Amino acid sequence: MDLKLTGKNVLITGSSMGIGKAIALAFAEQGANILINYIGSDQEAETVRLQAKDQGVNALKYCADVSDSKQVQDMFQYMDNQLGAIDILVNNAGFAQNAPITDLTDEQWDKMIKVHLYGNFYNCREAAKRMKEKNKGKIINISSDIGSLGCEEFTHYSAAKGGINAFTKALARELAPNILVNAVAPSGTYTGILEAFGENYIAEESAKYPLKRLAQPEEIAKTVLFLASENADFYTGQILTPNGGVVMNG
Repeated sequence: MDLKLTGKNVLITGSSMGIGKAIALAFAEQGANILINYIGSDQEAETVRLQAKDQGVNALKYCADVSDSKQVQDMFQYMDNQLGAIDILVNNAGFAQNAPITDLTDEQWDKMIKVHLYGNFYNCREAAKRMKEKNKGKIINISSDIGSLGCEEFTHYSAAKGGINAFTKALARELAPNILVNAVAPSGTYTGILEAFGENYIAEESAKYPLKRLAQPEEIAKTVLFLASENADFYTGQILTPNGGVVMNG
């Protein structure tokens, strides 16, 4: 299906692996030019860039810590110069970590909030400046089902994702009607982040879902592409939840 994303300029944060990688490649398959943001392995980012480039699009990479406002500003300037004005922002960068509240340190709390909430804020601020000049654009924030459910020993992660949900709704009201802001809140997705918790954890989590399995990254990417396309032009301030039935809304 042609989602009419050909030639769009898309920045996906945290897109050298996992869900972000799947999103980046899905956009490339639809003909969008992409900027791959990463902070870890340059080799992993280069692999994604080359895979995207094979689709015939302009694919670039940029190493930047989304929790650092100056690095985010420099990344957007690089995009302006090398790719062109941003059309779509996908705030995907993040990480998961468990810790009982009695063991949770100030440093762990601060890092979780900085990467997720500050990272969303910094990137949205830069994107909004540029999108307001064109009077159009789309912002898609990646949240989590835990932002609604909460999860024991993930209080800082739950707070960060819940904050992203509220931030998304507020920003959608502020930037309407021409700039649309939505979020995607996946459930457990089979990526390296979850694999690190072990096979027992994955089996226990899968058993909680009506569909009895975790999501694949490509399934989350499909929801992101929908929101980025013209098919979602009447959506703003929404939290779409591809979650296998673990959270049922409506």
